[in-house]
Formats: sequence, C-alpha cells, structure tokens
Amino acid sequence: MNLFNRSNLPFFVIATFLGVIFTGCLDAPGYPHALQPVESISIMVQQKTDSYSTQLKVNPSDTATIKASVTPEKFQDDISFEWFYTNDGKDSLLSREPVYSFYPSKNEGAIPNKLIAMDNDGNQQIYDFTIAINTPPELSESTIPADGDTLYGSEFSAFLFEWYSFDRDFSSGDTLFHILEIDDKKYDVGTLLQVKQSGFKAGEHKFRIIVNDIYGDADTSTYRNFYIVDTLEAK
Repeated sequence: MNLFNRSNLPFFVIATFLGVIFTGCLDAPGYPHALQPVESISIMVQQKTDSYSTQLKVNPSDTATIKASVTPEKFQDDISFEWFYTNDGKDSLLSREPVYSFYPSKNEGAIPNKLIAMDNDGNQQIYDFTIAINTPPELSESTIPADGDTLYGSEFSAFLFEWYSFDRDFSSGDTLFHILEIDDKKYDVGTLLQVKQSGFKAGEHKFRIIVNDIYGDADTSTYRNFYIVDTLEAK
C-alpha cells in the first residue's frame, strides 16, 4: 500500500530553523476516490526537559534529539526513516530510527540535514532541512548606573545608561537587540549599548536590560536600583 499516495519520485523540501512540518500528500491522487492516509511528517528537536519543537534550533552545549512524527499517528510504525548528513552531494547515513540523538558541538558530520521516509512498498519522500546551532546571548553584570548608585541632577538632566552584551555566535552573523526597561516602561534601543535618558523625578528608580538574538534566545539582567537627588530642589 502506498501510504504517501504518490509516485516513487522523491519530494524535496528546503527548511530552516523557523520550523518544519512536511506535508505528505501534496500531489493529486491518481484516482478520484484514492485515500491519502499520511497527512504530514513533522521533524522536531528536543533538548533537556523541553518539549519537542518544529523550530529546528539547538544549543551547542547540550545533547539534542531529533525525531520524525507521522500524522495520523497510527501510521507511525508503517514508515521507516533514515537520517543523513549530506555534504557536497555525498550522503552519510547516521541512523535508521525515527529518533536520533546527537551532540551539536562535537562533530558537524553527526548533525542530520536530510531525512528519507519510506513506506512498506518502497515509496519514499526526501526532506532536506537545516538545524540552527545557536548559543543564547549573555549580559554582563557591569552596568551604568550600578545597583545602588546615587545620581545628582534634575528632571532635565540626561543620565547615561550603559551595558555590555555578548554572543559566541557573532562570527556566524548573529545580531543582538536590546530593550532598556526603566520603572516598568520598555524602550526598544536596537543594537545600542548605551543611551541617555532624562525626565527623572527625585527618589528611587529601577532599570534592567533584556537582550535577544535573531533566533529568539534571550537574557535578562536583574533589576538595578538607583537614586536621584534633585540638585535644583536642594537650592
């Protein structure tokens, strides 16, 4: 029985880290009333105790598991799977199981980028995909102002806010975007690492920094409290 309900010609799909759900029945059936039992095959990854996700993104410091999931689930055992690493047109077989585990930073050749799904009659579909290897960004503990600092000025004074963020993936073209949150109000400052802000009344205030990379990974600093002494009022 052809579970894919299609010819033997392979089906190619290019996927990115944004997520992968491959449809298994894109072609029109050969007969008007032919069944289409396999609706889709999803490729998903998991790390640590996180749930499986179709967002193909993994942290290089942790073991990852990738799996192929068939919809409807009742046909899962009727489909065989082969995971490959493909480079320059050459396929290296990694596993013949629906689930495969790998360590992202150990060996590029152990990271799959191709899946062949086959039914019992030898009908197959081929999926090409890419797994993004991403390290979350980090924020330095050092900021201006530091926690507990006292700043002197007035409501018209522009005070400096400065921080430092870093990411091990800069060499791979990653970009960091920042949010400066002051007294529960968020300011999107993009790639800047320092800004000046005025309009503070005398008294206690707080701020923190949130950094995101292009893959959606983030880091958030703890709140820093600072105090404004209004020098105009003092006069």
